[in-house]
Amino acid sequence: MLFFQRGFVEAHADDGLLEIFGLKQGWHASFVMVELISAKHIAQAAAIRFEIRGGEWRQGFMQMDGEPWKQPMNKEFSTFVEIKRVPHQSLVISGG
Repeated sequence: MLFFQRGFVEAHADDGLLEIFGLKQGWHASFVMVELISAKHIAQAAAIRFEIRGGEWRQGFMQMDGEPWKQPMNKEFSTFVEIKRVPHQSLVISGG
């Protein structure tokens, strides 16, 4: 369930789009944050559901809205992660 437009539009906090980037490893995010290297811009979407195949890896490093987590992965089965917009607006964005 990927809903994205052709090409990328400039990101805004209230545009309703998720910015999906790919990172090589956990340390990669640190270097991106201090602008030493860049991440791979994969897509802009209103919602996303993706499949991760861990193989020998037991966890994947993920981050959303600045909050990192380790996503457990199974060696034999796929792990699915679904991210979609919540129905209420952020008070920070709307200034309420």
